[in-house]
Amino acid sequence: VTVAENLQRYAQRHDPPLHALNIMGVLLGLCTSPLDMVAYSVAPQSVLAPFGMLSLILNFCVAHVHGDVFRQSDVFATLLVIAGSLTCVQSGAHGSDGPVLMPPAQTLLAYSVCIGIIAAILGSILAALRKVGGRADAFTNCLLGGVLGSSTLVAGKLIFASLVSEERTFFSVALAIIPLLTVAPVHIFVINRGYGRHPLVFMSPGLGTCGMLSNVATGCLLYNEVPVEPLYF
Repeated sequence: VTVAENLQRYAQRHDPPLHALNIMGVLLGLCTSPLDMVAYSVAPQSVLAPFGMLSLILNFCVAHVHGDVFRQSDVFATLLVIAGSLTCVQSGAHGSDGPVLMPPAQTLLAYSVCIGIIAAILGSILAALRKVGGRADAFTNCLLGGVLGSSTLVAGKLIFASLVSEERTFFSVALAIIPLLTVAPVHIFVINRGYGRHPLVFMSPGLGTCGMLSNVATGCLLYNEVPVEPLYF
């Protein structure tokens, strides 16, 4: 994932832009999706999500390649994020005895409506800021990317739950694929846009934090994955 992020950043910052390398970075990021789908289907989101923060260290090591400004405040903030992530791993929800099952239909519908509204609002703000840029654009990009990333994981878990269900049919599996085909392309576009416009020293921790918070929230809402030590979490 870290290599994919840096390829996309480098390709878009190069003059002229290296479109083939950018596409390669996107495809490399997609290669991790099946592994994420399986992992998040057998373990709580509040436990796995924080591990993504470890990539921040690698992104900081190559920040100079992209010409990104490397400040002491960025280092301090990243260390705080990593320390908090490790604490979350210790205090997260326990794993279940088997693969994650399909969430209740009403809960899933309410979740879908909420995500649709949030994505529409953040997408509208992002479109309004397209010529402005700056921290506001980067922050909104991180929020939308994190929410869509979490939704993509949920969509993957729905496919896995449909495949392992004893009542599965061709129609039920095909229906479960639709959310992923809808959300994933938008998520890829949003994060690829962010990598091209903003430094990874901001985008990487921003996307990671927003994604982790979204994963924890969806884990609690859809799968009752409550942290064993909520206070420390």
